[in-house]
Amino acid sequence: MSFRLDKAKVGGMGLLVWSFVVLLVGVSLDSPAIVEWEVYSTSSCYYSVVVALDWLSMSFGWVVAYISSMVLFYSSSYMSSERYLSRFVWMVFFFILSMNCLIFVPSIWGVMLGWDGLGITSFVLVVYYQNSGSLSAGMLTALTNRVGDVFLILAIYMFFSQGQFGLKSVEGVCVSSALVFVSIASITKSAQFPFCSWLPAAMAAPTPVSALVHSSTLVTAGVYLLVRLSSSLGELELGALTFLSCFTLLLSSMSANVEHDLKKVVALSTLSQLAMMVLALSVGYSFLAFFHLLVHALLKALLFMAVGSIMHGFNGVQDVRYMGGAFYSMPLTVFCFCVANLALCGFPFVGAFYSKDLIVEGLLSGGVSLVVIITVLLSAGLSVSYSLRLSYLAVFSYNKGSCFSNSVDKVGEVLPMLGLAVGAVCGGVFFQSIFLGFIEFFFMPTELKLVLLVVLLGALVGSLLCWSSSKSKVLEVSFSEHLLSTLGFLSPLSSQPLAGKCLRLSGLLYKQLDQGWMELISGEGAFLAIKKLGVFHHRYQSMRFNAGVGGVLLFGVLVVIWLLPH
Repeated sequence: MSFRLDKAKVGGMGLLVWSFVVLLVGVSLDSPAIVEWEVYSTSSCYYSVVVALDWLSMSFGWVVAYISSMVLFYSSSYMSSERYLSRFVWMVFFFILSMNCLIFVPSIWGVMLGWDGLGITSFVLVVYYQNSGSLSAGMLTALTNRVGDVFLILAIYMFFSQGQFGLKSVEGVCVSSALVFVSIASITKSAQFPFCSWLPAAMAAPTPVSALVHSSTLVTAGVYLLVRLSSSLGELELGALTFLSCFTLLLSSMSANVEHDLKKVVALSTLSQLAMMVLALSVGYSFLAFFHLLVHALLKALLFMAVGSIMHGFNGVQDVRYMGGAFYSMPLTVFCFCVANLALCGFPFVGAFYSKDLIVEGLLSGGVSLVVIITVLLSAGLSVSYSLRLSYLAVFSYNKGSCFSNSVDKVGEVLPMLGLAVGAVCGGVFFQSIFLGFIEFFFMPTELKLVLLVVLLGALVGSLLCWSSSKSKVLEVSFSEHLLSTLGFLSPLSSQPLAGKCLRLSGLLYKQLDQGWMELISGEGAFLAIKKLGVFHHRYQSMRFNAGVGGVLLFGVLVVIWLLPH
């Protein structure tokens, strides 16, 4: 037991040291640096690995390393009773390595290795708990992400056709089509509509995995790739991203107000924040989208850790209707939970206030559609309502579940959360002053600031949704609640037709082709044919035919069989 715990803590310490190295190098860089390593060269072919060290990669690399170190420290206590903790730690390391490959290698080779590494490792981590629910969630995650992987492979092929290996803009019809495919791949990985059903389903993974996946790795890979290619995207791609992100933003925010599963509410909040990042990027504020990505990563990892500790305190219960009273028994955990919620809501001068306020003011002064502005403001009010709902039901209300609970602050879980609480509170002002260095100021007239009152309308709508869901009984669900909790029926439509049909079709092809016709006309069939020819030749010999005639006959038959496929 001690060896497994030490392995997680040593890994966390190594990642923490690496995060400080990345931070120091990123702060000391005056200009972007490119490090190129020649792997192989012959004749006119030249293969090399390029590592980009700029403020974009260094800031994101620091966030990934710092959050991963806190997650491993947290896992050493949270998963101390797990039998396969060593295997879990190695898979987390492979997951982090894939993300760093995607971040620091600005070529299609690095993107492909990191992209597929994230997909494979995420499937393994989602099915960590070996039961039918985890398997179905893992299959839905894998199949949905493979749709995006196919488009990414097509985009890489089109980049190859133009002789382009780096993530730079190149003129040509093929590259324009490749950018469309890259956009589709990015929205599948970042769970935008209609590929958003896998994100709540991935909650079947352990909570430390959710803290890592939903903050700074898998779901943000698509947004990071779009930020890298934002200057090359055309009007078609940007318009489609605007429409899909607005719909995802509103749908996920409303669904979070009627959801009762604690982890799924946090997952839906991740979905809404990802939609806000994609929306900011699609209207021309790619740096603001990246700024919000960094700040959101720190606070969302903290929120997931606090949620995991609260669930442990209530003996694994995830339904908020059976929780309450955690404030009295887990004060430090509740403190971190409330800090993360305030930072997520955009409380003044805390966490996401800096990024969300700049995005909203940029939309108001940037000449975008009024529908987009109203959607963002409504979602901001809805985020406040579901955050307050979670805080009240899980923390400040009376205990509505079992009186037998082991809710108590654990040092091994509280210390990593306190480490992330500093980042959640100070991350916004830190990134704004150190990495981004904004020099633009927004001045809005009073009439335009009155539009911000739409946020109150969103909070009112969210309160009504919360009140209607609280009145429903545990085993009775209304049509509207079922519609929102399934993301507009996307969850059943994605799981049954997609996964079920694909699995049945693959089983049919395996039975009819791999074990059917392919065996008859290839390996097994050829073996049986040669065996029968050997028996036939033996009979000829036993009937005292000329051995030379029999050999020539057998040789001729074998030549004819060899020529048939040609």
